[in-house]
Amino acid sequence: MSTVVTTMSTMTAAQFRRETVADIQRRLDVAGKEMSTGRKADIHAALGLRSSELLAVRSSSARNDSFLTGNRLLANRMESMAATMGGVRKILQDFVEVAIANKGAPGPTVTQVSAAARAAYDQIVAQLNAPYQGSQLFSGTESGRAALQGWTKQSAATGLSPEAALAGIVGGGLADAADATAKLADVTRAFASTEAVFPDRNFEASFYNGTPLLDGGGNPSPRVSARIDEATVLAYGIQANDPAFTSALQGLAMFASVDPATLADAGAYEVWIGAAIDAVANGIDGVVTAEGLLGTQQRTLEETILRQQDRRDLYNKHIALLEAVDPYEAATRVTELSTQLEASYAVTARISRLSFLDFMR
Repeated sequence: MSTVVTTMSTMTAAQFRRETVADIQRRLDVAGKEMSTGRKADIHAALGLRSSELLAVRSSSARNDSFLTGNRLLANRMESMAATMGGVRKILQDFVEVAIANKGAPGPTVTQVSAAARAAYDQIVAQLNAPYQGSQLFSGTESGRAALQGWTKQSAATGLSPEAALAGIVGGGLADAADATAKLADVTRAFASTEAVFPDRNFEASFYNGTPLLDGGGNPSPRVSARIDEATVLAYGIQANDPAFTSALQGLAMFASVDPATLADAGAYEVWIGAAIDAVANGIDGVVTAEGLLGTQQRTLEETILRQQDRRDLYNKHIALLEAVDPYEAATRVTELSTQLEASYAVTARISRLSFLDFMR
């Protein structure tokens, strides 16, 4: 029986040792990185077939984060809308307190009502035209335009200002109850944007610059909306041409265009001033209703945000579970590899001290 003995030259052994040291150093670097970061250095290699699971979880997490970021911005936008509407309601309520004493007949504040109405009109226009992050809140989908014209500002579309539109209806004043009733009907049609004979006097023509309530086919125009999750679209748009605002502005415009202190005919006074106060009061009721609806939508959004925050935490835990490294296991590998590296360095050092004759054996 013969035995085959193989030998390896010291030169070959030295080369092999250097490669071994390099491999241990590489693995030590990986283990050190994993120990410091707490994450697998090569996640996809470590997970193998479960890599697709990680990709799916990360994709879902990114979509959830996108919704969450957008919804937080939307919550701020809706909060600004709610604050504006609260301000408009207060302006109207303060005005009614001045005007109500003059319903039916001139009261002690009759000389103040017209100026108070004009001031309230201007304040409401300023409130509803205030921009938010560069866009208009109450112009509908036409968010690049200020919602309302100022009382004396001419519309670019018609050349009429709200003041001029009302003057065209009221004319020389109110002669009697019949005259007041007829002109009240004209004003009501104008603010409902249904005036066909003089369409330039319509609210949506000379008072309002945003999205009309109805499109050219007579169908409701799309409202401003936002997709707040995969399955929910929230239509939260409130426009300055909604009935609540047009009713309130109609009442204020009636006071601003006809000073009740100058109305001599009792019948005309009763018809016009009574209708103006009722229009403002109806506007207040409409604003309160719109605030309630907006509040409901805000709660829906808030609940959605809370769910998305919880979902984000779950996704992060799942991702961490897939990507994380056991710190004890990583530290153990570092220790073991460090020991191996030290041993390899020692052997390499011994080989490097061999003579040329040793290498030739």
